[in-house]
Amino acid sequence: MLTLETLTQEFRALGVEAGDTLFVHSAYSSLSRAPGGVQGGPQTVLNALLNILGEEGTLVMPTFNYDFLRGSPWDIRTSPSQMGALTELVRLNPRARRMYHPVYSVAALGKHAEAIAAHRSMDCFGESSLFTPLREWDAKILIIGLPYSKSITFLHHCEQLAGVTYRYLKEFSGTAIDANGKPNPETITMFVRDVERGVVLDFEPIGALLDSQVVRKRPIGLGECRLMKMNDVFRVAVQAMKDHPEPGLTYTLQSPERAKDWIPPMKPVTSLKAILSEIIPLHRTLASEGMDEALRLVGSYLPENAHFRTETYPPLQPVWTWYVPERYEVEEAYLETENGERVIDFANNNLHLVSYSLPTDQWLGWKDLEPHLYYNEKRPHAIPWKFKYYERDWGFCLSKNQFDTLPRETKYHAVIRSRFETDPAKGGFKVSDAVLHPQGGTNPAAGEILLMAHVCHPNQANDDAAGVVTAIQVARRLAANPLPPGSMSVRFWFGAETIGTIAYLAHHEDLIPGFRGGIFIEMTGNDNNLALQHTRQHNTALDKIGQYVLKKRGKEFREGTFADIIANDERVLNGPGINVPCLSLSRYPYPEYHTTDDNLDIMHEDKLQEAAEVIEEIVRIFATDYRPQRKFRGPVFLSGHGLFVDWQTNWKLNRAIEKMMMRFEGKQSIFEIAEELDLDYWETREYIEKFRLRGLVEALPLPEVAEKS
Repeated sequence: MLTLETLTQEFRALGVEAGDTLFVHSAYSSLSRAPGGVQGGPQTVLNALLNILGEEGTLVMPTFNYDFLRGSPWDIRTSPSQMGALTELVRLNPRARRMYHPVYSVAALGKHAEAIAAHRSMDCFGESSLFTPLREWDAKILIIGLPYSKSITFLHHCEQLAGVTYRYLKEFSGTAIDANGKPNPETITMFVRDVERGVVLDFEPIGALLDSQVVRKRPIGLGECRLMKMNDVFRVAVQAMKDHPEPGLTYTLQSPERAKDWIPPMKPVTSLKAILSEIIPLHRTLASEGMDEALRLVGSYLPENAHFRTETYPPLQPVWTWYVPERYEVEEAYLETENGERVIDFANNNLHLVSYSLPTDQWLGWKDLEPHLYYNEKRPHAIPWKFKYYERDWGFCLSKNQFDTLPRETKYHAVIRSRFETDPAKGGFKVSDAVLHPQGGTNPAAGEILLMAHVCHPNQANDDAAGVVTAIQVARRLAANPLPPGSMSVRFWFGAETIGTIAYLAHHEDLIPGFRGGIFIEMTGNDNNLALQHTRQHNTALDKIGQYVLKKRGKEFREGTFADIIANDERVLNGPGINVPCLSLSRYPYPEYHTTDDNLDIMHEDKLQEAAEVIEEIVRIFATDYRPQRKFRGPVFLSGHGLFVDWQTNWKLNRAIEKMMMRFEGKQSIFEIAEELDLDYWETREYIEKFRLRGLVEALPLPEVAEKS
């Protein structure tokens, strides 16, 4: 437990002093990942810093928001910080003052807060930016638990004033709303990377240089904190940038495609329910115009660097033991009585028509009509969803209440004007995928994890659109905070249930050996506990990580064996001849399933977001895990390699180091080592990474798992 007193002592020991102007980059989770690990939560961290700074000090927090660059208005009053929990707390503090800048705003408390709020410059990093007065005030930079490449924006100021040639000034225009609520057209200039040259940010080498000359470091909580004076950083960094213009110190060269802007352009999202409201009404069957539009919507909400694409397969093409379905288009479908009253109409609700119904136009008596009518006994007021994809027939769906009121003595006109298109030129059968690579690009040896969500259930919110928007949110989170270098890539798949996955994998058999695991996502928005459905193998690393993440959250959850809770596309990826371990995460069962009651009213934003958080954490652990293989003999000289952990600072890790080193034989993964030694995964990985960076261990990827065909 980190208390106010403990944090105050730790920050003082690091070198934070009364009267400092302190610019803070922070990862609150680096202090403790256990619930309640910081007594009083994030505000305690801020209170500890403010206690030290005193009345003459100033706390400056970046409240950067990149939505302006994606075409959204920025509002100084309401646009949130995208830089973490601590920064948002300061922004919301009624005593804080926020600087007017549509991308790189800051919020400040203390002596210089008014001067900071009054500062005006539309140049992000140059001489006129806020960094100049901060240098004049001899400000310090505090980094809490972040690597250099995810913090220290000040280095861009150093790059611009050093005149580096791998960046250039670029203008961005948009609308910024001031404190009076007035919208203003603004144009900012930003010193951006030369993407055409393939420039990719890498501040770790220059960070090592700063560490050796001007930085004070101290472990606080689970992470490492750094403190440095801006003027010292400026002196060392600018000179180094002038002396070393070649790749390696502040950037690397990749292909231009890999170097696309580090701010992934994404359509703004107000809530996941808002995306749901766009997808739900579409007539999403296996292959249809509604399905095409749904996939287009999915792509519009994914980051540009996810390389979203849609593939089209010709109908009736064989795919393993199946065939690609025909495209299904409906012109109209209705049931009317002899007097011309339409009692059922597809135009009013697309669930009225059994999906993939054959065309028909006939008059029927009740005896012949009744076998073609479907209702739900348990929910008599609701219209059920039925389909006959391969068992070709026709039918209508209606509520049981309406069924009971239909007259039996009259004749009915059943009209279904539908088409089964087999010409690929008419649209074909579509599926989509997207892939996010770790920092530094793909690592083929590490492989990929595949996340799947199907999109083919018309007018259903929880089954299946909820899983789709949850997957979108996971992708957006991973784009905003990419996995570290050497991690797995994360591939997302969207399409029709079962046949979509089969068709996709049949067309991409070359991908299968690279899949290390998968997660199927659906039914994530209703009010039920999360259910973890295990892989077919049941005891893989993915199973254990899923359990670990859910247990660590301290909330109730359910577990089931493979295809036991609800069976879906995991049966394909984890099925015969492929057998890639695949979890399923859902909130099934729920009473509204496959009826018109499965609508936006039963969706809960917090449930959708919770599922995204859980899946993201499972992915982050699984994708960053590796097997450490030692390259040393005998016990490592810890102090001599900067690996010693003071028992007074971290007793548990100190006592585990010897046991940990004995497991660096390339057989156990970091997660398995952490689990066996009862250690936190992220703390263990961070510590083992220090061995790797010092050349003491080699990172072996997790073993291949797919069956050989």
